[in-house]
Amino acid sequence: MGCWGVKSYENDDAHDALDRGFERVHGHVYDDLMDDRNPLSVEQVQAKLASAETLAAAIDLFLDEAGSNREAWDDLDRLGYAGIVVRHVELGVAVPTDALASAIEFLEGEALDWDDDADARGRRRVHELAILRDARTS
Repeated sequence: MGCWGVKSYENDDAHDALDRGFERVHGHVYDDLMDDRNPLSVEQVQAKLASAETLAAAIDLFLDEAGSNREAWDDLDRLGYAGIVVRHVELGVAVPTDALASAIEFLEGEALDWDDDADARGRRRVHELAILRDARTS
């Protein structure tokens, strides 16, 4: 399926867009922080560098891959978009209302089969929807 975890951004589409978005905005600084010799985790690097600019870049790069016609997106595309938004909300970035609304819509309509991780994904999905809704009212 292209997912390795139950978080919406733990899939190939979201991961690639996030990685390339951080790289587009921060260039060599991001590359240096992501070097294997750096003791910071990916999560710590993203927390240090996340901004409205990294969100915009990640979404832009995601749209380059998935296309701008959201009606043509499959379940993984919708999950990937939501994952980009969720990750930035978790990192304390103010997300535009339209992006929050789309991410909420995509998570509410999530129809992916999670096999063995269905219960864990269900709990995580509830958490992600809660933080997105909270961000919408903040």
